[in-house]
Amino acid sequence: GRDTTRPPFQVCEAIMTEAHRLGLKRILIELSQKVPLTGTGQFMLIERLPSLGLTPAHRIALVHHTPGFFEANDMIDIVAENRGLNVRNFRDVGSALAWLG
Repeated sequence: GRDTTRPPFQVCEAIMTEAHRLGLKRILIELSQKVPLTGTGQFMLIERLPSLGLTPAHRIALVHHTPGFFEANDMIDIVAENRGLNVRNFRDVGSALAWLG
């Protein structure tokens, strides 16, 4: 898992590049982080996603397996919703899959 508070821009770029190549609009990402992103890091991450190809037609579900990290990453949901982007945090894969449709 990620062990820094810096947003994982390179990982996000690789995911979006592959999603674009495969024509995928729904993406499930399971996370096992050692350190949660700061509020600023969460903001920066969501702000960068459109430049990596994320559009309102995409859905990205982030599943947090580290206890407490679902709550610690709540800024992602707020910023994404304010930007009209479909990026959400989940506690479990089942809920994420239901949201992804």
